[in-house]
Amino acid sequence: MKDWIPIPGSIKEQLITIALEEFKKKEYKEVNISQLANEANVTTGAIYHHFGSKIKLYLLIRNEMEQRIIDRMEGAAALFEDDPNQALTAAVKVGIDACVKLDCCKLLSELPSDKVNDRIGEFMVSLNKKTITGIEYILLPSWRSLLNAIYEKQIDRENAKQLISRILK
Repeated sequence: MKDWIPIPGSIKEQLITIALEEFKKKEYKEVNISQLANEANVTTGAIYHHFGSKIKLYLLIRNEMEQRIIDRMEGAAALFEDDPNQALTAAVKVGIDACVKLDCCKLLSELPSDKVNDRIGEFMVSLNKKTITGIEYILLPSWRSLLNAIYEKQIDRENAKQLISRILK
């Protein structure tokens, strides 16, 4: 069991829920700690007490969402372990579907800072080792751009998956 899972109905759970919704809609720098505290009817001190800082709260949320996506991507890739190109394509497409389903396209389209470990990027790079050297330089920025375009309703997930197929063809 994860050690950060809060007790249902606790202030910590309420803060995570509110912060998750904010980080799903806004970039990290746009999320305001005072606003989060107001929405939860607590002081900013409660946020710092439970999480230590805004970046630690963000990382908790981002890491959880990334892990959920990676779990699905790993499953899709495993179906094609004899064909690295198909494994990569399937994983990325399933990742797009999962991001849409979990409503985390905006959150995961954000380019990680030096404080954020890009776990999905690392996973894609590990899959790329069996395909074309350097494809990650095209794939990772494309992945983020497509997630953002889905969030902005410029394209839908089917369009995004078609574009991924073309990139990886």
